Amino acid sequence: MKFASNKIVSIFLVIFSSGVFATEGEPADKLLQALQNINTFKAHFVQKIHDANGEHYAKSEGEIMVRRPGKFYWKSQAPDPILVVGDGKHLWTYDIDLSQVTKQTQNEALGNTPAALLAGSLSTLKENFKITQAKKTQCVKSEECYLLHPMQKDAAFADILIGFAKGKITEIKMHDSLGQNVYTLFTKVEINQTLNDSHFAFSPPKGVDIIHSGS
Repeated sequence: MKFASNKIVSIFLVIFSSGVFATEGEPADKLLQALQNINTFKAHFVQKIHDANGEHYAKSEGEIMVRRPGKFYWKSQAPDPILVVGDGKHLWTYDIDLSQVTKQTQNEALGNTPAALLAGSLSTLKENFKITQAKKTQCVKSEECYLLHPMQKDAAFADILIGFAKGKITEIKMHDSLGQNVYTLFTKVEINQTLNDSHFAFSPPKGVDIIHSGS
């Protein structure tokens, strides 16, 4: 099942932790402290999507890389191979099966999504989200769990759970506005390692259709 690029980004590039996890302060302050230590993030992911009735209907896995400010890379494997690259200015979504590339202005594509918090500025974290400490049982693979509710009424998601273990993010659960539930598990996590510029540069392959989206 294919997803629009802004949907992919808002689901996968949510918020990632550093190796240092704050133990004091309000939940928003603790989360902000963890995020401020992130310069780069690299991990393998497995994601499962369930509909509003709890029926499983999609699964994907692949690799994600992020580097502040504004750079990220996401590639899912078969059966739905998709490459998403944010170069800081544009968001490129390459549907490999369809030989089709969608190009968007990155700020317009991300808008007020959690991806913008990871790849961009953290200064508006408290303004954009109501953040509370969730029960550990809500994040089964984690030691700490945070619940984020977007302040924006027309946000693409209703709430997000972010789980941490030993100072690193391990899982994200998202409930979107359509009742779908998206669960993403991260493994082989590497924080603040060197990521080459080449990961965040994209040139459309010859012969593919290019769609320009947005203004």
